Amino acid sequence: MSEQKMKVEVWTDIMCPYCYIGKIHYEKALQQFEHADEVELELKAFQLNPELPGLGKGFPVTEYLTQRAGLNEEKMNQMFAGVKQLADDADVGFNLPNAIAANTSDAHRLIKLAATKGIESEVLRRISRAYFEEAKDYSDRELLISIGVDAGLEEQTIRTMLESDDYLYEIKQDIQEMANLGFDTVPTFLMDRRQAIIGSEPEELFLKVLRKAYSHWKNRTQKENELTVTMGKSCTAEGVCEI
Repeated sequence: MSEQKMKVEVWTDIMCPYCYIGKIHYEKALQQFEHADEVELELKAFQLNPELPGLGKGFPVTEYLTQRAGLNEEKMNQMFAGVKQLADDADVGFNLPNAIAANTSDAHRLIKLAATKGIESEVLRRISRAYFEEAKDYSDRELLISIGVDAGLEEQTIRTMLESDDYLYEIKQDIQEMANLGFDTVPTFLMDRRQAIIGSEPEELFLKVLRKAYSHWKNRTQKENELTVTMGKSCTAEGVCEI
């Protein structure tokens, strides 16, 4: 029998900048967590806008934010400034004003494929970096193939998956499960189904909530059934990111 671990589920979408930063904060907190070896992370897909074009036909994120999400230039620049500060604090590059908004389905499918080899976090990190730091169109299948191969997947395996309908149903399941739990905002970190962090909260708070969730997990009682939610900067199901 495999060792039981506390599950941390995270719903994320590539085009949400707070998802990239939030996961970095979580990972830094996990490095400080005394029982990190007893934690199992499960990545789950979410799509802020499934109607966006894919296959390398994305368009500037500035156009998306102003014309489709309804932000005026001032509010968009305020959002960029806030995200840049978070990026600086997380020690990652910032190129969001030049980024491309595109359909995230194929990217999520590649992450699902990577999960079969246990390298899903690495693939997510590389795709997110391509979007957030390098302003590349993450819906371009050749880019996704390159990312997958660099992470350790077989090229032909990736191509075969992309040419099929593999993992499309699993993505829909993830999104429906999130709705069933009452969430519609990413990133959502759900720890042991009892503690939730929504958004890119500081790593200190991630560490605090990890410890609390772990304590509850270790000392399960019938009284500890309520879900506690902590909110930070995030993106809604309408595709609007907080300023």
